Amino acid sequence: MPKWFLSLIILCMCSVASSTTFMRVSVDNQIIEADSIFIGHFLEQKSVQVEDGQIATQMVFQLSKEYGLNSDFFGLTDILIHYPGGTWDGRTVYIDGVPSFTPGEKVAILAKNIDNRLWGLNLALGSYRIVNYGNETLLLNDIFPNDPLVSQIKIGDFENKVKNLKGSSLKIVRTPDLLLDQNDQGKNRSIASIASPEENKVEDSARPSNFWLLFFFALLGGIASYRMRTAGRSRGK
Repeated sequence: MPKWFLSLIILCMCSVASSTTFMRVSVDNQIIEADSIFIGHFLEQKSVQVEDGQIATQMVFQLSKEYGLNSDFFGLTDILIHYPGGTWDGRTVYIDGVPSFTPGEKVAILAKNIDNRLWGLNLALGSYRIVNYGNETLLLNDIFPNDPLVSQIKIGDFENKVKNLKGSSLKIVRTPDLLLDQNDQGKNRSIASIASPEENKVEDSARPSNFWLLFFFALLGGIASYRMRTAGRSRGK
């Protein structure tokens, strides 16, 4: 096994004695260590063969907010994050502690750039599920779910930590779906100002009654004017 791959596993696991034992590392320290941080939705994963024939799991995420990825410059809407281990060509390498997600699940991921490839920082320790709990939206960590230094972090507090520790906020990623939604909202606003066929029918049916009402008032005015002229002639005689 190449030294760089072994170092990656050691770095990701932060292990003390074995691959199944994680050190307690606060989210603050992980944010400082991370090269990239993003919030998004898990799409899919597959096994790939990387340098020197090693097997890795490649996970695809759709971005909603990010730090350190320059998504606006590169036009990124999806991102690939790698984790050691997987199955390739009938060969399986299992690494305990690799996170697993379901398609569509909202997550926050911290990543490290190694040899021009993004790897999940500290495996499952550096990944968070984003869930709604009562009126709060929290980041939960599977390794230390009850540790307030690592888990149960309000999403607003997490974003503030990124801003304070990295000196830059998580940027909103303008995905095609988001732009389409915005365009649709604009279309809806313009369409809303145009009456529907049913509304036009109601307006058309209301116009005759309005016409006769105006005609009635005009007729009353004519009668009143006629009476005033008749009364004037009578006084003149």
